[in-house]
Formats: sequence, structure tokens, C-alpha cells
Amino acid sequence: MTSSSKIVLFHTAPALVQVFDELAAELAPDIAIRHVLRPDLLKQAIDAGSATPEIIAAAAKAMLEEAGPDIDAVVCTCSTIGQAADLANMQRPVFRIDRPMARRSVELGGRILVLATVGTTIAPTVDLLESEASVASRALSVRSLVLERARSLFLDGRHEDYLDAVAEGISAAARDADVVVLAQASMAAALPRAKDIGVPVLSSPRIGFEGMLRDLPRLAQRRA
Repeated sequence: MTSSSKIVLFHTAPALVQVFDELAAELAPDIAIRHVLRPDLLKQAIDAGSATPEIIAAAAKAMLEEAGPDIDAVVCTCSTIGQAADLANMQRPVFRIDRPMARRSVELGGRILVLATVGTTIAPTVDLLESEASVASRALSVRSLVLERARSLFLDGRHEDYLDAVAEGISAAARDADVVVLAQASMAAALPRAKDIGVPVLSSPRIGFEGMLRDLPRLAQRRA
């Protein structure tokens, strides 16, 4: 990693711009960051009930369009279209922000509970966890839960109420798992509000950003 490193953060939720600006200022102030917002891709997936092959293909194409010759890596921060990041990464350096979280989750415990507020993130996250478990030769039991009240608040744009509802959901759900995984990066801000948590609760922004920084030299080398 050098002071000339450049990355593009590819979001489907506008609220994540501030989240990653703060992480970058803390962890990598010398890196040049550009944000790309494509909330339309997430809306299409929600409307369709999942990230269809057509949506994945469109998202991968959009990420590749951002992977210019001066860009060390494109970072996909959306779990719903995570498969698109894996697809694009076959051609250019594209990093999936939730992969380091999945890897650490598998290391920590066999009973994993995936929490989401948007149902389209469940299947991609579970698939990623099972993939990482297979690589690590670890047995895994995964359950999932969509926090419906938080989902309604999220869609209504009631951000503070949304975070409170997510925090309540974390506190209630953490009793029956070894590890709780927050499937959406936007849920991470609720974690400080959760109470009486007896197990690790993992979210992708910090873990993923740190993982990206560790991987950046390899990604930059691929670009060359």
C-alpha cells in the first residue's frame, strides 16, 4: 500500500459513504477514495425478490467500468450483489467487503446466525459462509432471520429508529448462536446500541476494510 493507492467503493446504500469515509480517515488516510452509488441495483433486487442473473451481470459490468488503469481495486460494499464482485474479480481486481467477515465467522464458531433487514442479503451471505467453511474444512450450522420491523423503518428512511430496531434484534438473537453475522454493512452502526450480547457480533465494514488493506498490494499487482 502506498500513498498513491486509489480505490473505488461501490455502494448500493448512500449511508455507507460516511461509514467508509470515517474508516478510511482512521485506517488509511493516504489512500485516495472515490465513491460510486448504485441504489438502483439494490432496488431491482428487492423488487425481483433476489439478485437475479441479469442484475448480477449488470452489477459486474458496472464494477468493471470503474476498474480503470489507475485504480488499484474496486470494493463492493453490498452483500446482495456480492456474487457480482466475485464475477468481476475474474477480470479485474474487485474486492468483496463481506468475505473477510465470513472467513472470521467460520473461524469463531459452528453455529452462525445471519441477521438482515433486507431479505435479498440472506442467500448471498449464507452462500458465502458455506463457501468459506468448505475452504476451511469446517462444519457449519447457519440460521437466518430478517428483522421485519427494522426493514420497514429502513425503507421509510427512519435511520435512527432503524438502528434501534436492529440493536434490539441483535440483543434478542444473540442468545442462540456462537456467532451473529450482520448481513448488511448498514447494520453495523447499530452494534453500539445493542445490550446484553454474550457472543461475537460481526459486521463487514471494519473487518472488510482492514482485509482489503491487507490484500491491496496483491490487488494492485494484478492491476499491473
